[in-house]
Amino acid sequence: MANYAIFDEPYYLAQYPWVKPAIDAGIIKSGREHFEKFGQAGGLTQVSRYFDEQTYLSQNPDIAPLVRTPNNPNAPFASGIDHFIQLGYEEGRTRVSPDYDEAFYIANNQDVVPFIQNGTFKNGYNHFIQFGAKEGRFGTSFFESEYLRENRDIVPLVNSGALKTGREHYFNFGQFEPSRSATFVGTSGNDVVTGVGVGNVRVFGVEVGRAGSITLWPESYGSNEFDTFIGSNEFDTLIGSSGRDTFMLATIFTGRRHGIDIELFYIGPGFATIQNFTKGQDRIQLGGYTGYFSYPYILIATNNNRDLAIQTNGGDTIAVIEGGGNLKLNLLPESSFGTLLLG
Repeated sequence: MANYAIFDEPYYLAQYPWVKPAIDAGIIKSGREHFEKFGQAGGLTQVSRYFDEQTYLSQNPDIAPLVRTPNNPNAPFASGIDHFIQLGYEEGRTRVSPDYDEAFYIANNQDVVPFIQNGTFKNGYNHFIQFGAKEGRFGTSFFESEYLRENRDIVPLVNSGALKTGREHYFNFGQFEPSRSATFVGTSGNDVVTGVGVGNVRVFGVEVGRAGSITLWPESYGSNEFDTFIGSNEFDTLIGSSGRDTFMLATIFTGRRHGIDIELFYIGPGFATIQNFTKGQDRIQLGGYTGYFSYPYILIATNNNRDLAIQTNGGDTIAVIEGGGNLKLNLLPESSFGTLLLG
């Protein structure tokens, strides 16, 4: 049975503006009615920010022979989206867009899992298109809402439908612009997070959300035998971009009890492996204070002097810089209260 949950009325009308006059004239009631009566059979495919016709056909190769083309005019479906609406949605297909990764979304939104298990949603994508995207959740390691917050000039283009998402802008344009900044994040599991771009790129291995307009709030809570820590029991790989990377091993925020709170990552079991670190260009963010009170760290060559380990003074490894055995990292002058930057 056909399922139109994917259909996004404002986005459809933005892509096919010639439909709006027919609605204003009372010929049809809505973009949805136009699509069902004419657009779907006519091969119109721009129905959602989070459905991409080319991606759907390339990631689901069994569908291509079923879609009508000049060489295959009698195929049963007018397009990939026609197939998705008639069959693919109910079949639970999720490889539908470069802006959505099912495994990432599930790992990054564990609160959704019980609702999938009890049948409220077929999969993470089902939740994402109905609720998640509207709630500011994102479907890949690219922190969509953070990019739009930091690049306000992109927002009107996304709102108007000229761009599907901020991610589309970044991967087509923004990654080549030194003035742009972007954030890539992991989940509460073991991740490989790759930064992309020539500008300022932040790379988190842990799960991160936004609390209010200022704080990047870490959400990957693990535990050891003594306490609960961010990223505990995670083994993440953070891969730098060609730009100015900041590898995030801690974050600070305004706490309710103590003013400035520092969250250190990877305390206890687990650590981050940092790849493609460039001294003089990239930075590593740690938590601590300069002056009379600090969180001391030890830098020690490891793996036959090939790599450089960052450890707490208790010998707990929180990160290893691959190929950094000969690096001499210094505390950077832009370090601030609560934030120590090595480079």
